[in-house]
Amino acid sequence: MNKTYLLPLWSKSLLISLLALVGLGCGLFNSAISQRQDQNEAISGGTQLGPVTMAEGIGGGNAPVGPTDSFSSSQDVIYAVVEADHIEAGTSMFARWYRDGQPFEDSAEIVADRDYDNTYVEFHLENLRDRMDEGDYSVQIFVNGNPVQEASFTVE
Repeated sequence: MNKTYLLPLWSKSLLISLLALVGLGCGLFNSAISQRQDQNEAISGGTQLGPVTMAEGIGGGNAPVGPTDSFSSSQDVIYAVVEADHIEAGTSMFARWYRDGQPFEDSAEIVADRDYDNTYVEFHLENLRDRMDEGDYSVQIFVNGNPVQEASFTVE
């Protein structure tokens, strides 16, 4: 057997094997991503939420009052309000608050004691000092441990 043909044959076999592994790997990753998306949908699927509205206050039924994305550092409370078309009984929710991209506080988790339709869910950040730190803030709403909505705002 001629060695010059053995090396290209070996190289071709290696190349084909690598291509097969790459193709298989991509298929596995795509399958895993798709499966995770399906799981997240199943986990938060019983909840239908609208966008987060940042507000200076809340009114009847927790509806947002004074919607804004800019707050004074002397603001006593900042509200994040989510309009919910439907929340299934047993659904848990909490808000994670960020300042300048870093998480600094999680709200207390709430659990729906029954099914809710056409309601508002409020989370709030309370100013426990004389003034809040100025900066870029955001809040991320979690449903059954999965992030589902987010809103950004500033404190000046």
